[in-house]
Amino acid sequence: MFQSFPPVTGSFFMRPWRRTPILWTRSRVAVLPLVVLLSVACPAFAGESKVTVDLSKTINILTNTSVGLPAVMSDGDAFKPAAAPFLRLAGVSVLRYPGNAGIADLYHWSSKDLTQIGGSQPPYIAQESNFGNFARNLDNYGTALIVVNYGTNSDGASGGDEAEAAAWVAYANGDVADTRALPKGKHGEDWYTIDHWAKLRSQDPVPEDDGLNFLRIGHPKPFGIHLWQIGDQVYNNGYYGSTHTGMQDLHAQIPAKDNGNRDRNPNLGPVFYAAQVAVFAKAMKAVDPTIRIGAALATPDGQPSDSDWGTKQWTRDWDDKVLKAGCPAIDFVTIDWQTVSLSPPTWSTVNEADMLSGTRAKLGTILNAMLGMYRQDCPSDHLPRIAFAPAAIPTWPKIDHPIFTALWVADVYSLLIETGAMSVNWTEMHGNSMFSSDGKSFGPAFMGLEMLHIVAHYPGDAFVNATSSDPLLVVHATHRRDGVYGLMLVNDNPSSSITVTVTLNGGTVAAKGRRIDYGAEQQKSGASIVQSEITGLGAKFTVTVPAYTITDILIPPAS
Repeated sequence: MFQSFPPVTGSFFMRPWRRTPILWTRSRVAVLPLVVLLSVACPAFAGESKVTVDLSKTINILTNTSVGLPAVMSDGDAFKPAAAPFLRLAGVSVLRYPGNAGIADLYHWSSKDLTQIGGSQPPYIAQESNFGNFARNLDNYGTALIVVNYGTNSDGASGGDEAEAAAWVAYANGDVADTRALPKGKHGEDWYTIDHWAKLRSQDPVPEDDGLNFLRIGHPKPFGIHLWQIGDQVYNNGYYGSTHTGMQDLHAQIPAKDNGNRDRNPNLGPVFYAAQVAVFAKAMKAVDPTIRIGAALATPDGQPSDSDWGTKQWTRDWDDKVLKAGCPAIDFVTIDWQTVSLSPPTWSTVNEADMLSGTRAKLGTILNAMLGMYRQDCPSDHLPRIAFAPAAIPTWPKIDHPIFTALWVADVYSLLIETGAMSVNWTEMHGNSMFSSDGKSFGPAFMGLEMLHIVAHYPGDAFVNATSSDPLLVVHATHRRDGVYGLMLVNDNPSSSITVTVTLNGGTVAAKGRRIDYGAEQQKSGASIVQSEITGLGAKFTVTVPAYTITDILIPPAS
């Protein structure tokens, strides 16, 4: 895999946690603004593996929203303090609440209820998953990206209510001394004042529960949650026909079972949604003007997994019209990117080589499309950030080498942060790919994130320019806030080690450092990462990376 992808020109606008081992502590003060430039030349492979790093050329930085996981409401263990140490170990510092598609547009945060539509059975949600309990643990987790209910009001007969969303902002971020009134609900519901919700948040539970004790969490200080998305996968509300009906949207006031009447209904369309995003943004930012409002866009890569892409091109239709009608009110957009290998003879297995090499090309397609729409549809001084929720490998294909997922995550998540992604989320917290609820087993995606967290450890750690001449050797490099330089080498060859000559420009480094490996050998034996001292470092040195292995090297600056 070449350390590049189709050239993209333009710019997009991004705290992980400390892990005591394999660290040096030395302060560095510069924390750079959020900026990225994508224009990378593709080096030719000349039969010799070479890596060149410019330690002085920053291309982007890590922030406290860069790496995330969903807090899925059916997973009660995701809302317990026991999860926090493992989130820190993987560098996860933003949780997407209330989880993945399907729940957000039914969920009402102030009553912990789900809208029930017709005779349908509502999804299961764990008792621990209410917002008060989630927020109670948030100081240990990091921060959050909240997906507010756009689709349904509590009456089950109309769309989501911006007053309900504004009250949610008041509960999370409001000050106990702020007595401003909140807007009335669509049907005259009283959402009280900002201080009403802030005081409720600051109180301890009362002896006789009035139904609101779950919101009394003894937290006077506002949480300062800044990322708020309006609805989840709204383009699947039936506007594009019966194959796009996974999201409940009652703005059209049509029974959910009558999908035929939803097709091209204007109250379900992208122009209407964009107008409503602006309405939500105005109500919510009146409570806290520092928050950022997100909109749900479709992934503009034309993946053939979308069976109607070739005839309707619905993704471009949705995205173009949402941005054209509402871009000034949109601070970030969220897209769902589950990349797949489409090589013959079947989709049931992943062609690992094609997946590794093709991921960058697909990302280039996505970012080029997004930049094109921004130039066409948005004000020249307004480029919404991009969140990937999720960026993942689908669960259905067969992967021959379990370590493959770790390699993919370490590389792709680094790449997405480098290209300016505001947030990159995996698909699950507890499960085979991440970690078990008892913390006794860790999946390949978790290990990929941990290896990324080693080289990009603190908010403000800078990713610097790095290139590889070898199509099977990926490189990412960082200059951490503690002064340490980080180098991540990923060997995408499943059968052979790669010896690479590394050249470091633009900085002076020590002769000794720390090497950390995780690869096929460790995964097969059930071992964790392997640490060792590495010597002979300098402006130029040689290192061998085993087959299908991630090798991190931490190098202190020269004393």
